[in-house]
Amino acid sequence: MAPRTATLIRTSNRQQLDAICASGYDWLMLDGEHASVGFDEMATLLRDIGGRLPCYARVRTLDGEHIKHALAHGAYGIIVPNVDTTAQAEECVRLVQTSQWPSAKVVVQAESVEAVQNIQAIVEVPGIEWVLIGPYDLTKSLGIFEQFDHPDFDAAVRTIEHACAGRKMPVGIFGMTPERVAPYIDRGHEWVVVGIDRVARG
Repeated sequence: MAPRTATLIRTSNRQQLDAICASGYDWLMLDGEHASVGFDEMATLLRDIGGRLPCYARVRTLDGEHIKHALAHGAYGIIVPNVDTTAQAEECVRLVQTSQWPSAKVVVQAESVEAVQNIQAIVEVPGIEWVLIGPYDLTKSLGIFEQFDHPDFDAAVRTIEHACAGRKMPVGIFGMTPERVAPYIDRGHEWVVVGIDRVARG
C-alpha cells in the first residue's frame, strides 16, 4: 500500500498554503503544538485550506479546549503529542467522542521511553486511528538526541511497529527529508510526514 504523505504546516501565508495544497500531498499536519501556531493561527489555517486536503491538527497538549477548538474550525482529525500511558490515550478518545464532532479521527504520538514501554496497552485503546512516532523527542528521551541510526532508536521504533502490527493499526513517522522516511515506508509505515514549511517561532 502506498503511504499517505503529508508535510508539517506552520505558515499562515495564503500563497504558500495554496502551493502546498497543489503539491500532491494526501493530507496535511497542522502544528498547533508549538508557540508559533496559536488558536487564531489554527483557525486561519483551517479556513484557508478550506477542506482541499484532510487536515490533522496536532494540538498543543491533551486538553479539551485545544481539541475542540481545532475540531470546531474544521480539523479532520486530532494528533495528540506526548501520549505516554493508556489513561492518556483513553482521554484523547473520550474528549473527541464526547465533543460535537465524535467521528473525528484520533492519532496519538509515541515519542518517549514511557510510551514505548506502554505501547502494547496504548494500541489496545478503542478509537485510536493510528500512531505517529515522534523521532526527535524519542531520541531525546532515549538519551541519544537526533541519533536516528542508533540501535536503541531502531529498537524502540520496532517495538512500536510490532505493537501496531499486532492490532492491525497503522503506524507513521516524521522525517525532515524523503530519504529519512524512505526506510520506514519500506517497513510498512502507512502515514509519513516529510519536512516542515518553516521553523517554529517562540
